[in-house]
Amino acid sequence: MILRAVTAVYAAVFLAAAAFNFGVAVTIGPVELGFSVPIWQAGLGELVIGVVLGAAALTERARLYWIAYVLSAFGIAFGLLSVRVVGAARDIHIVLVPLAILGFALLIARRRSPRAASG
Repeated sequence: MILRAVTAVYAAVFLAAAAFNFGVAVTIGPVELGFSVPIWQAGLGELVIGVVLGAAALTERARLYWIAYVLSAFGIAFGLLSVRVVGAARDIHIVLVPLAILGFALLIARRRSPRAASG
């Protein structure tokens, strides 16, 4: 249940990052959320990762969770290593790191759980 919720939030952050990389900006009062330098190619990768994470949360299939989290780890690493990812885009990658760590920890705990082995 917790893994599903964390993964749903994680997927939402990836999908928001994808939207921002496609040039979408959201204004909330005096604050505008968006990326100053959208990179549509990164948006495609984030969209794919967000959809796979969402599918994993919906289906709760162990293999799909692992695929989604491994893809997300590569995506985060790629984003953090890229010199083109600046400002809010870099900040969102930093937000994704603890979500990834929490998700991986929950996946490992789930794998070691006696209940998971029987179901």
